[in-house]
Amino acid sequence: MTNHYDTLGVGRTASLDDIRRAYRARMREAHPDARGSAASTRKSGSAPSTTAEVTRIAEAWSVLSSPARRAAYDLQLATGSAVGGHGSSHNPRPDRDIWSETQPDRVYPPARFPWRFVLVIIGIGTAILLILHIMGDPMPERGIDGLISAGSCVNFDEIGSAFEVPCSGPHQARVRELVPFDSPCDSDTTQARDRQGMGTVCLEPLASQVTKGD
Repeated sequence: MTNHYDTLGVGRTASLDDIRRAYRARMREAHPDARGSAASTRKSGSAPSTTAEVTRIAEAWSVLSSPARRAAYDLQLATGSAVGGHGSSHNPRPDRDIWSETQPDRVYPPARFPWRFVLVIIGIGTAILLILHIMGDPMPERGIDGLISAGSCVNFDEIGSAFEVPCSGPHQARVRELVPFDSPCDSDTTQARDRQGMGTVCLEPLASQVTKGD
């Protein structure tokens, strides 16, 4: 397929002035009104020009007269993807690399941060943590610190004073509350002295005590 340089009859290194002169000469040769009468045409032996030929010459001039279009066209010729004078446009749309080279000042919008995606990920992670917390093991039992309080489990020493023991193991009684020495316990509880001397230990009724663990 004839390329634009062949259409105008110039080399690929031709200057803009050479291309302009070749374009004018080719248009004079191809345009019906500029070639004289039909008789002279038959005498010269050349075939009558057509509208398609004039269109190819005009298209070649449109491409080669523009430095940017010519550079893109030369690159297409080098890669074997150029279209000759039979296209419906000046030249096909260049690929992305050629487009960038011919339009170096093109401004691209900044990338948008994916806030929605990040929020979705945070929401999913929070839900997973809540599920794991609900389905996980219960909080470990409070350690024994020797300070009796409501709910503590106790055993008794040889003089009958209460001291705290783990509720997960054998124990003799469970504490309802710890009151000062001068305060009475409820009538349905039994009482003992806190071995630490913190007050009077009010113990749950015998019927509700657990003596061998919960």
